[in-house]
Amino acid sequence: MSKRIQVTLPDRLAEELDQWANADGRAVANLCAFLLERAVRQAKQSGDYPSVEGSR
Repeated sequence: MSKRIQVTLPDRLAEELDQWANADGRAVANLCAFLLERAVRQAKQSGDYPSVEGSR
C-alpha cells in the first residue's frame, strides 16, 4: 500500500523536478518516490541510515 505525504519545495527545486519528470515521461510524484527510495537505499548501504530500534 502507498502512503501520501505533502512536502513544500523551493520553487527552483520544484521546477527542476518538473523538467526531469517531463524528460523521463513520468509524473513528478513518481520521480520523487523513485528518488526517495534510492536515497534511503544508499543511506542504508553507507551506514548513514539511523537505527530505528527503540524509536517511537
